[in-house]
Order: sequence, then C-alpha cells, then structure tokens
Amino acid sequence: MPKSKRSKLIAKADKVFSQYIRTRNADSNGYVACFTCGKVDQWKSQDCGHFMSRKHYNTRWDEDNCQVQCKGCNIFRHGEQFLFSVHLDKLYGEGKAEELHFKSRQTVKLSQHDIQDIIDYFEARLVKLKK
Repeated sequence: MPKSKRSKLIAKADKVFSQYIRTRNADSNGYVACFTCGKVDQWKSQDCGHFMSRKHYNTRWDEDNCQVQCKGCNIFRHGEQFLFSVHLDKLYGEGKAEELHFKSRQTVKLSQHDIQDIIDYFEARLVKLKK
C-alpha cells in the first residue's frame, strides 16, 4: 500500500528537522557532542534524540524537546530520559523538562498545510546554518 500524502509529509518533516537539530550545534568541521553523554562525532553519525517521544505531535518538532544524541544513548539506552531532563533544565532553566512533558500531553491536530509549514521553516533554518 503506497504511503499517503500526509505520511510522506511527516517523513519529510522528520528528515529536515533531524538534519537541522544535528547540525545546529556542530562545529565548522561537522562535529557535535551527544547531549546526554558528551560523545563527539560527525553530525551525520548522530541521532536527533527526543525527550518526549515522537508519538506526541505537539513536541515532535519542538526545538527544545530535541537534541543531538549518539546512537548508544538514543537507541541502546532508550534516550537516557532522566539525563536528558537534567540537561534540559540546566540548558533552558529549571522546569523545562516538566513544561515539555505537559506540552506533549496536549492534543494537537496538524493539517497537511501545517506540516508543510514545518518543512519550509526548517529548510530555511538549514539554509541559514550553511551560510
């Protein structure tokens, strides 16, 4: 069964958002540190880790909810959610992790147009990063 237009848009939004998250803190040689353990590697070898799961559309493409993670932390250690929350509160201020948890539980219905806007927004941000 072919993918619906909506699922294709979601996949494209995920791809461009992931690339943006993984490159926004990279140095001029493309190296970036894992948010939870500090392992440094090329941005292409790292993951876009989500504090609150991608299943929650209200935080799925939230820049504060997502950080660079190595595959060890993101996949094998299931996102290191506790460490992720500690680091979020250090970076953005006490209570940020709780705020994202609350936000993730809010219901949101995104139209195909909304998802295309997300794609356009992060594609433009990527262009700015590359300059």
